[in-house]
Amino acid sequence: MTFRPNLAVVTLIGCQAVITLGLMVLVPIMPFFLRDLMGGGVAAADAVRWTSIALAAPGVGALLCAPFAGRWCERFGYRRALLLALSLFVASMAMMALSRGLAMFIAGRLLQGASTVGVIVTAFIARVSDPAGRGRALGWQESAVAAGALAGPVLGGVLQDVWSVRPLLLAVAVCTGCAVLGLALSLREPAAPATHEASPEAGDGPSARGLLADPAFVRWLMAGALTQAGAFALVNVFALFVEARFAGMAALASKVGVLHALGWCATLVAGPLWGAWNDRRDPARQFAGAALACALALALMPWAAHLWQIGLLRVLQGACYAALAQSMLLICCRAAPPALQGRATVVAKSAMTLGQLLGPLAVLVVLPFTGPAATLWLTAAMFIAAAAIARPRLVVRFSPVSDPR
Repeated sequence: MTFRPNLAVVTLIGCQAVITLGLMVLVPIMPFFLRDLMGGGVAAADAVRWTSIALAAPGVGALLCAPFAGRWCERFGYRRALLLALSLFVASMAMMALSRGLAMFIAGRLLQGASTVGVIVTAFIARVSDPAGRGRALGWQESAVAAGALAGPVLGGVLQDVWSVRPLLLAVAVCTGCAVLGLALSLREPAAPATHEASPEAGDGPSARGLLADPAFVRWLMAGALTQAGAFALVNVFALFVEARFAGMAALASKVGVLHALGWCATLVAGPLWGAWNDRRDPARQFAGAALACALALALMPWAAHLWQIGLLRVLQGACYAALAQSMLLICCRAAPPALQGRATVVAKSAMTLGQLLGPLAVLVVLPFTGPAATLWLTAAMFIAAAAIARPRLVVRFSPVSDPR
């Protein structure tokens, strides 16, 4: 069967690419950007601490607001929630671009997470996509994430070396603002599921409790959180690892950006393939195998002696990472009744957001004692733990009617 996404899905996938570019511009070069922001002569320990705080800040904002995203979508409509989230994202990018000190920059990062834009976009895609092709829709969304994450590190790294990354942050804010205007005129509210009106589980309280009462669902949430923790721990430590391994190399920020981009390029290509396989095969097995392959690539990285070797390992890690988020989301969405699929998607994305917070915090604790190379093994351990928790036979089964008693 040929996958033909509808116009709403295509629009949201394009929007996801722009959002991710804005999210990823600074991430791989955060240590270098913060050193410039704080002025010269910053101690290495201070740079590590503030890098971890800056990377974790969006996770804090999202952790506070993401649990309410499902209610906002159901109460005010998916369209309004999306437009509000994008508007807050625009404001956060402008704050970071115009910041002249750590306080305003960190506040912008917090607002970026509080916008919950990634959560709401994913929930919208899950709502409007055809159930038979939902795996491929999520796969294309993963490729859109990769496209933005591919362009962001390269542009950010080059601009950080030769000029300033601030104009690019402003450009992302302007482009996203234009997208908000276009979506306000063209995007329509998605139709409610056919069973929505007749389903008592659609209420706020019982449905949320019913999701978290399923042990298998909770373990999948933990697995998704661990993969995101590993990915963001890698982002936190990777630039420091390359800097320590190749000290004194010219244009280091650009090289770090290119290495990050190689991983995301592999994700860009592999995302739709994993999505198509998920529609035909067991996504749980795909998740476990891909998580173990990510762990292998990261465990080998400290022994890489040349940039090209690190690049190959990033390609392997990126291609396998493309399977993780979409497989976990598809499993949770398929298991939920139609009226709960939006809520299940929001809860799953919220769990992954928690991982984005925990990864940098783990690096903040471990890095001073182990150094960058050994900290990469911590990230590998997170992917191994995710594969162990979400073993292929772990099946989520929700009761069709939630019982609040």
